[in-house]
Amino acid sequence: MHILVTRPETEAARTTRQLEAMGHCVTIAPLLEIVTATPPLDIGSAQALVLTSRNAIHALSLHPQKQDLLALPVIAVGKSTAAAAREAGFTVALEGSAGGAELAALIAAHCDPSAGAMLHISGEAIAFDLEEALVPRGFTMRRAVVYTSEQVSQLAPAVREDLEQGKFDTVLLMSPRTAQAWCALVASEGLKAQAQSLTYLCLSAGVAAALQPIAPKRIEIAVKPNEEQMLALAARLSSSSADST
Repeated sequence: MHILVTRPETEAARTTRQLEAMGHCVTIAPLLEIVTATPPLDIGSAQALVLTSRNAIHALSLHPQKQDLLALPVIAVGKSTAAAAREAGFTVALEGSAGGAELAALIAAHCDPSAGAMLHISGEAIAFDLEEALVPRGFTMRRAVVYTSEQVSQLAPAVREDLEQGKFDTVLLMSPRTAQAWCALVASEGLKAQAQSLTYLCLSAGVAAALQPIAPKRIEIAVKPNEEQMLALAARLSSSSADST
C-alpha cells in the first residue's frame, strides 16, 4: 500500500521506518507544525509528571527547568511516549496502553491523591480531560501547555500531485486536529473527491468523527489508541487487500 503519514516531522520518521519495514510505500506530509513554548512550571508539591504525547517531551527537553523536572517520576500514556521519556532522561513510574481513560484509571489505582499534585504536560488541544476524570477522585491536577499545533497553509506540491493522480491508497491520522486539517486542506485545494476515495486509518473514534466533512468511503479505527495498534491495523488492511486480489 501507498500510505500518507500526516504526523509532525518529529514523529513521522519513526512511523515511516516501521511501515516501510512492513513493505509499504510511505509519503510523509505533516499537516501540523509544532511550536514549543517554555512557560514557568509550578512543580512545587507535584508528585509526578503526566505525559500524553511525545511532543510534550520534546518541549520539556528545551525547557529551562528541565533539570528540576527530571527529578519527578513520569506517568506516560503509552509505550512510545514512555520510551521517548526514558530517552530524554526521565524515570517512568507508570505506563498506560489504551489512551486517556485507561490512563486516568491507572493513576487512580496506583497513586495517592494526598501525595501531591499531578502535573499534566500537554499541547493546547487534548483528546481526554484528565482533570475531569481525576479531580472527583480527590486528585489535584495542574495542566501546563508547552506546545501548540498550527495547520500548514497548503499541501506540499508533490503530495497534491500524487493525490490528484490517485497514487495514495491510505491516509494515517493520529489526532482529531490532524483530521480536521486534512479536511480543510483538501477542500480548499479542490481535492475533496480524491480524498473521499481513500481509506483512512484512525487512532480513535474521535479522529474518525473529524473526517465527517469529506465523508470517506472507508474508515478503519485502531482497537486501542496507540501506535502499535495503528501498525497492526495497517498490516491487517494490507493483508485484506492482498487476499482480495
